[in-house]
Amino acid sequence: MLGDLPTAHLPFPLGDRLAAQSFHGVQAASRVHTSLHKPRIRFVYFPPVDDDDYRGRYHLHLVTAEILLARMLAACAADLRPMAPALNYADEARATVRPPRGAFHPATLEYRRWHRPDGKVRAQPLTMEALAWRLAAADDLSMKEARVRVARYSHALAATDQAWLIDRRNTPLSRRPLNQAECRELVDALDGLWQASAGTSHVERANRQIALRTVAMMGNLLDEYVASPFTSTRLSEVFNEYHLSHLRQTIEDSRRVDSAPVSLLAGPKAWFAAKKERMRAEHQVGLAMSRAVFTAIRLTGRAVVAGAADRPHIGPKPGTSTPDWFQPSRPMPCSAGR
Repeated sequence: MLGDLPTAHLPFPLGDRLAAQSFHGVQAASRVHTSLHKPRIRFVYFPPVDDDDYRGRYHLHLVTAEILLARMLAACAADLRPMAPALNYADEARATVRPPRGAFHPATLEYRRWHRPDGKVRAQPLTMEALAWRLAAADDLSMKEARVRVARYSHALAATDQAWLIDRRNTPLSRRPLNQAECRELVDALDGLWQASAGTSHVERANRQIALRTVAMMGNLLDEYVASPFTSTRLSEVFNEYHLSHLRQTIEDSRRVDSAPVSLLAGPKAWFAAKKERMRAEHQVGLAMSRAVFTAIRLTGRAVVAGAADRPHIGPKPGTSTPDWFQPSRPMPCSAGR
């Protein structure tokens, strides 16, 4: 994704293992040892200067961004959802840490989430969908009412979110996906280096270019609509542009799968899965295009998930073109569908 950036880091010898190539944005490993040396995003640093607070703070933003971006790309390479801006440490604890047996009354939903009817402890807590199904069967409720009660009176998580949190906890730190707090830390680092790169030096101009492409990649990796978390206007515009383009492309890809003969050969289960994916993407695009939701997001300062009644426009926005600063020489890594 960043391989076409101009060379900044000078080549250095590493024996026979590396091709000794480094450049803006990505440090490339040799073809023979790609499993040991995966590409990572690299920024450009000023020469060391003693007692320079400005450059010290600037470099801190660069180091923070590099570490978190390396984890994000490693998680993506491991076929994990690289980030979840809406899930925090409390959600992870609720999905992985069993509360004491006496913490909840046996009649409560939170007790049912962690314990079976005979009192035995579950290996993993029930998801929101499973708990709602059991509540509807046990109390003779409609599924709609059961889902409302589960959402209101328990800490149950959606199945996809709970599975992601459990996988995240069991993943080594080097490729552990980013949760809400770490996404916020990455956004703050990118915002900080963008605001600190207001000069015209080679270092600042190069780092701004890398930051723009990195933000575009982040927008391309999120399969659910998220309002731009960036405070810098330019970064926010780029994130929104590529995030919306990614959601629209997901819809187009799903439509092509529906129309392809291979989808008929795969069976009805695969066809319904593709249709569900397209409906989810259409929902997210409709959310992104809703001005009312944009206003609500700006006021609340957090991501909002809601429905959209109107059918979204499919395809590129009329009169727009790809910016000059983003002309990748090959497809982005970590394609959609994580």
